[in-house]
Amino acid sequence: MIRFHNCCVVLGVICAVVAGCKAPRQGTVTAEQYALAEQWLPANAMAKVRNLNVSPAWIGQSNRFWYRRETAEGHEFVVVDAETGAKTPAFDHEAIAAGLTQAGVDDTIPTSLPFSVFEFDDSESTISFAVGEAQYVCAVDHGKCSTEPAAAGDPGVLASPNAKLGVRSRTGNLYLIDRETGDETALTSDGEPHFGYGIYYGNWYSSHIPRQRAGGDEAFPPMETHWAPDSRHILTTRLDERHVQPYPLIVTSPPDGSFRPVLYLPRIPLVGEEPARLEWFVIDTLTGKKVLLNLPYEELLHVHQDMLAIRKFWWGEDLDHLYVAAYGDTIRSTHFFEIELATGAVRRVIDESMHPRSDFSSSSYDPPNVFLNERADEVIWWSQREGWGHLYLYDLGSGKLKNRITEGAWLVRDVIRVDKEARRIYFTANGKEGGNPYFRYLYGVNFDGTGLELLTPEPADHVMESPNIDPRFLAAFGGEAPANFSPDGRFFVYGYSTVRQPTKYAIRRTADGELVSHFEEADASELYATGWQDPEPFVAKADDGVTDLYGVLYMPHGLDETGSYPIIDAQYASPLTAVVPHNYAGIFTAPPALTKAGYMTALGFASVIVDARGTTYRDISFSHHSWKNLHQIGLYDHVAAISELANRYQWMDIDRVGIHGGSYGGWVTFRAMFDFGDFFKVGVTSVPPAIMHGLYPDYHWEAFHGEAVYEDESELKPTPASKPINWQNANAVEEAADLEGKLLILLGEIDENVFPASTLIVVDQLIKLDKDFEMYYYPNTSHAIVNTHSIHRSMDYFVEHLMGFEPPEYRFNMDDR
Repeated sequence: MIRFHNCCVVLGVICAVVAGCKAPRQGTVTAEQYALAEQWLPANAMAKVRNLNVSPAWIGQSNRFWYRRETAEGHEFVVVDAETGAKTPAFDHEAIAAGLTQAGVDDTIPTSLPFSVFEFDDSESTISFAVGEAQYVCAVDHGKCSTEPAAAGDPGVLASPNAKLGVRSRTGNLYLIDRETGDETALTSDGEPHFGYGIYYGNWYSSHIPRQRAGGDEAFPPMETHWAPDSRHILTTRLDERHVQPYPLIVTSPPDGSFRPVLYLPRIPLVGEEPARLEWFVIDTLTGKKVLLNLPYEELLHVHQDMLAIRKFWWGEDLDHLYVAAYGDTIRSTHFFEIELATGAVRRVIDESMHPRSDFSSSSYDPPNVFLNERADEVIWWSQREGWGHLYLYDLGSGKLKNRITEGAWLVRDVIRVDKEARRIYFTANGKEGGNPYFRYLYGVNFDGTGLELLTPEPADHVMESPNIDPRFLAAFGGEAPANFSPDGRFFVYGYSTVRQPTKYAIRRTADGELVSHFEEADASELYATGWQDPEPFVAKADDGVTDLYGVLYMPHGLDETGSYPIIDAQYASPLTAVVPHNYAGIFTAPPALTKAGYMTALGFASVIVDARGTTYRDISFSHHSWKNLHQIGLYDHVAAISELANRYQWMDIDRVGIHGGSYGGWVTFRAMFDFGDFFKVGVTSVPPAIMHGLYPDYHWEAFHGEAVYEDESELKPTPASKPINWQNANAVEEAADLEGKLLILLGEIDENVFPASTLIVVDQLIKLDKDFEMYYYPNTSHAIVNTHSIHRSMDYFVEHLMGFEPPEYRFNMDDR
């Protein structure tokens, strides 16, 4: 095998970017390449693909939906009839533009109306939408527009379903608000600031946002507080953090321009310290009656960074009962409880325990695949008890298993719809159709396990998300859960694609999967005109030589196969998810880190993304490979896969491999540079944890590496300096002496997710060891450090140290994000 090491990289022409430009001279990276990389930053690249993301908005209870369609001139709004696939304009765009102009909205043109979403009235004769702070109502035929006063809102108030009432938290107590009169009534009186109702766990929102406003009002709606459908009862939490010490975070450069640093003191426990505790209550806002839910709190998951014990709940149809799906401590168990609201009495319906962990879906980031069918006294339950994630049907009354619903060597991914009347479940699954085991397909199956039917036959990833997304993640979907099925369930809408096939959108009939129409298709021609090349999917063997790993390879722009190109492992190797893109929209945003794989190719790098053993969406033996293995975090598999690719492609320089990751991927970058320094030569690690025991006690660590145990065999540390004896292999401080390559560290000073101190303890060790490294410390910045400077410096670092070239003079035009 011939290798070309340490030689100049020959890069292709990039005349698609700058008309008449010449190929960069050998041995340089040019400003033109940086300009091309800027075009390929995720937001910029996605803007060059028309109709990349189409979301149906169903009109009332009809089988018609509208969507916003991007055109060469701008965009338009289209209504589609799911019965026939027929498309018509949603309204008279010219009339609406004229109406808005007459109403005082400047520069309004029909092909680029100044709103993205709207609502029809019941008769579909008017549409309403917001432009800036103003709300408009316009007639769909003649376009005459009128303004309405913007609905008065308080971000700290949670409105009731009927919009008449609200509830807020103030100095640890809940207050009922009559939204018509503004009158307030205290619902609780025994709360206090650190032992209160609706108050927030220390790092549940950015720590630089004050927790309380003037008068003690919480800045956000009460934590984990939910209205019942009757707009009378609320489910709420009481947090006890009195025993938790403050965790200091300091803003050295206050945004108000003052010069005295600002200190914030959220109460956040560390590993080995007693965590904050939650209790759950139901309050009758009419009578003031408060009932403690007598859940087995000591058995349940404590308050953690990413979630609470209760993952999903249902109000009983008679509002006499509440039903709860909950995690046990360290997610070794899952539970389903029935709670009598009059007394708070709890009945166990389902208890399941597994080693090392149990779950409600393949990734704890995904919504629980648990559903209540109260009318038939049944619970649909997801479990990996037989090696793959499947659905089971339980009797609600007895808690006994009635029957399996699905089975086989494949995985139920997300339950999309449950038709209780027809007793049929619609879900996405991976691995049943052969080929790429990460492709999602939609299926239907009866409650009794019969009638399993494939409904989306295209060999691609079918993007359909569960409507039961955690509200904290709904921002990714515009604040509302996606609605793939029509209101009556007779039709469904979806997009499907691969990493090399732009998204197509289709409508099918639910009853038999019959195709109604393809109503839209993404157009990437503008992107391809810049020279963009879609990544190549690949399969490689894991370190065991047996297990197939799936990934994508982004080729260097202007590839000359006689040359030699450095490689970047672009990763987020978390045991909580899988990050290799398998659909078209994902190729621009992968991995979830500061540096994306796609735009680095413009600079002449090959970028690899691979999901190693220990990640999700495969069988249980694959996903549980991470147990007590977080110090290696799949890196042996990364090395094996990249080495195999370098054997296939002679232009990949196995002696010049770099790695980048953020957050969990930052942890992995530290491990790569310290423990695999003979393979990874350059690392850029952003917002990285470096020691588990310097962070909050989180199920990430406990469920995947074992609960922390101290020298006295206790789970609570006997001294402030005690370290878990069973986590010694996950202490990057101990491996810092092994750093030989080039390392850049990026961190934000008020990161409430990965505390700066947990990174700086390793920085301190590197200094004591007189190791060479570089660091950028971003003042007044939390976990999201994605900005012009951090992206640019990451590019420069890899160009200088992995390529060996002087970065060019270049200034980005992008706004900080």
